[in-house]
Amino acid sequence: EEAEAVEELPEKTKWIPSLSYKLGFGYSDNPMYGPYVREESGYLEMESELFVLRQGSSNSLTYLYLFGDGKWFDGLPAYDLSGILLAQAEHTYVTDDSANSFGLRLRHTYYDQAFDFSDLGLPYSMQVQSNKSEVIPHLSHRLSDKVTAKIEVSGGSERFDDPSENNSDQQMRMALDWQVTEKVNLEAKISGRSVDYDARRRRESDGTLLPDGKLETEKTGLALAIEREFSSPWIKAIGMSFKVDQLEDNAGGYYDYERLGAGLSYSAKWAKWLLEVDLGWNQFRYDQRTVSSGERFNRQGFSHQLMLTRSINENWNAYLKWNREEDQSNSRDYEYFTNFYSIGLSWEQ
Repeated sequence: EEAEAVEELPEKTKWIPSLSYKLGFGYSDNPMYGPYVREESGYLEMESELFVLRQGSSNSLTYLYLFGDGKWFDGLPAYDLSGILLAQAEHTYVTDDSANSFGLRLRHTYYDQAFDFSDLGLPYSMQVQSNKSEVIPHLSHRLSDKVTAKIEVSGGSERFDDPSENNSDQQMRMALDWQVTEKVNLEAKISGRSVDYDARRRRESDGTLLPDGKLETEKTGLALAIEREFSSPWIKAIGMSFKVDQLEDNAGGYYDYERLGAGLSYSAKWAKWLLEVDLGWNQFRYDQRTVSSGERFNRQGFSHQLMLTRSINENWNAYLKWNREEDQSNSRDYEYFTNFYSIGLSWEQ
């Protein structure tokens, strides 16, 4: 895909910007993801994207990407604003035969939101602020006209408003991308990640804090995704994904778990309308951790998103969106559900 983008652009093109913006109003019945206390609120949502592309020569490609997404809640003094800000820059070089590419990606992400600390076995209703910086070298090699191998490694450092959560991580991801037919694409991934916490203490299998040593975790994963495009307006595309993760800690296994996940996406486009549906499911089973009844801790999560967009003209669209997240568990602290409903306008150029 990167090679195609390079070939389509004329040589020595100047910086080419692409800008989009969304503004909407919404309502949520549990914006803090609380398992017990549910506080409803209306909100104003804003989202903006800026993508600037430049081809310095027939073989190199540089881009800058800025993204911001935020919600301002009315009536929640302890949680009036949530959002994500992301800045990413990348430079990629493609060989003359278009068979190989390699490059470097730099990314910085700022979070201010109710955050999912489920990997550490903590409740969901935590508002945190964090800054994460990453350096990501990557390369790809075309094995055939239809199969491409990709690999990327990354090193990152994340800093929270609570210093005890500060950590650094290293990741490696390898993927095979197979364009089975003109309308069918299959991708298989394998990944590994290690996280070293600056101050978080280790635990025994029963949750007892250990007197020394800092927590370290290692996670490995496998994922498979397939997408099929259609010519019918009622089925634009269908995608399915499956994944398996396993996490292990460097102590008594209190944090160790296995996760199974699946996703389904569907889109349809007719006249001036676009319908997009995304469904997700995750099942977590912990190896050592137990709940008050003595059973092994487990939980499963469900996510649903439906978005209907109508084109107004070349630049403007109107949208209607619904998001729902729900967790079920044998520990009441981890059972919650929340819905977000919004309507708004989007503009792009």
